[in-house]
Amino acid sequence: MYLSHLSLSYFRNYKELDLTLAPGLSIFYGDNAQGKTNLLEAVSMLATATSFHASSDREAVNWHAPDHIAHLKGNVIRLEDDLAIEMIIFDPTPPTFNEEAGTQPVSHQELPSGMPRKRLKLNGVPRRTIDVIGQMKVVLFAPADLHLVDGTPDERRRFIDRALCQIVPHYCQALMMYRKVVTQRSALLKRIRDQHEDPGLLVYLDERLAELANQIIYERQRMITAMNEQAAPLQEAISGGKERLKIVYRPSLKVDPAWSPFDAPQHFLEQLRAIRRKEILQGVCLLGPHRDDLEFLVNGVNIHTYGSRGQQRTVALSTKLAELAYMRAHTGDEPVLLLDDVFSELDHVRREYLLQQVIQHQQVLLTATDLTEFPSSILEQAHRYHVTAGQIS
Repeated sequence: MYLSHLSLSYFRNYKELDLTLAPGLSIFYGDNAQGKTNLLEAVSMLATATSFHASSDREAVNWHAPDHIAHLKGNVIRLEDDLAIEMIIFDPTPPTFNEEAGTQPVSHQELPSGMPRKRLKLNGVPRRTIDVIGQMKVVLFAPADLHLVDGTPDERRRFIDRALCQIVPHYCQALMMYRKVVTQRSALLKRIRDQHEDPGLLVYLDERLAELANQIIYERQRMITAMNEQAAPLQEAISGGKERLKIVYRPSLKVDPAWSPFDAPQHFLEQLRAIRRKEILQGVCLLGPHRDDLEFLVNGVNIHTYGSRGQQRTVALSTKLAELAYMRAHTGDEPVLLLDDVFSELDHVRREYLLQQVIQHQQVLLTATDLTEFPSSILEQAHRYHVTAGQIS
């Protein structure tokens, strides 16, 4: 799988971009704040329908966009077919300007709430967001991913979800429904605590939470088990055979391997009932996949607590490469690999190893501030693009 063409209109600092891409390694280089990350963000959004770089999609719309709309379109060559993915993002609160403020906005104007925020098409046909996610598959490795080990549990859950949503459609559906149930259940718990609702109303939401949690936990367990088969040898290779990595999935609900998929929801319900009093007092859902975490063990030692910064980065690198291998094995197609300025964050040994790994993949889009950190043998194989103020040459 590879992206053969990318078109952008008023996306971030790209007023107009029409870029033909080829398989292999493409290096986008230039000074900071010129649009390199924005380019990878656009590619990632076509795959996942959401931004890894913004809290809201509307932030990606250029301030001066006509009609406050940004357009993204990508042509994807896949094993089974070719595909055109199109996204239209609408900014419902566009900024206003005056002459004294220059290019800086002075306020945001509210437009009608009923106006659409985002529209998606596949081969010109309007589709739902969930139908578009994963049509093109990407693995993103950004500087923030180097903190996968020492970051927050939320970041580690997002890492799992981003991969699984692209390759297991029913997981994405279950996750979206689960988040709604958690929101509804938390609101109900608060109302019960304040004696505004009957505790009996929790029965239905408890059952839904248990059913959806069962689906989510099953897929997360399966992914981590498969990833360990790849992560362990990768860690050994980077560390010169000194370190063996194991990724441990830590669900907040107790899980027993002896339980069948049909029995597990009942066991989850029992755990929810046991903690109900505490949940009502706090007014929040205390158990479920939204509280899960990952633990990284190197030679049996928790690397978050006892690992050096270099070890933590090596583990993050091994984990991301294992994610790529898992997605390839699961789908039979090669995801597009997006590397956003990660080489400047790695030492010489890890940089060389990552380069040798990524050069083997079908398509790699990589950003860097300059080309001096790459050996000539790599540059000779790469397509090179200079990025300046939203222009690519």
